Amino acid sequence: MFGLFKKADSVKVVDRVWLSAPAKWNACAAMLKANPNCLFIAWFEDTATQLKSLLGNEAPVFLASQVNYGHTNGRLVMMVEHYPLAQTEQDFFRRLQLNEVPVLSALDEPLFMQFGGERTVELMKKLGMGEDEILGHDLISSSIRRAQQKISRSVKAEQKATSQEKWFVLNFRT
Repeated sequence: MFGLFKKADSVKVVDRVWLSAPAKWNACAAMLKANPNCLFIAWFEDTATQLKSLLGNEAPVFLASQVNYGHTNGRLVMMVEHYPLAQTEQDFFRRLQLNEVPVLSALDEPLFMQFGGERTVELMKKLGMGEDEILGHDLISSSIRRAQQKISRSVKAEQKATSQEKWFVLNFRT
């Protein structure tokens, strides 16, 4: 009876946020070195290409559109960016039968820049945060979800893009 009004099960997203994309990419390289069983998944072609160029062409970097359950079964899945629409993310995570997903982001990525990422970077630097330090907390995840909800309310007919930046140009005007 108490489960009647419960939202559809959503996959828990564990956000890990760096000040900059280069710091995030360095962390990806360290993760792969520490655990060769990592599987990095990007939403956008440009992101996948950038990470592959850093990690090497044989690195386990895939586009979300190319991944199915067989790719992820028994592997440590790392999303290397958020998709601007939370529902798209959740559908993908459920399709892969994931219970929890780490999403690696940087404050200088387009998603964050839409909502004052540059001010947050300045604040974090003033507070003494180093480039290689990670932000992670449920409040950060909640803020990202609210931003994605705001984006989804304004997108009427989504146009696909090869980069997060192009996606925002095509689909979201602040």
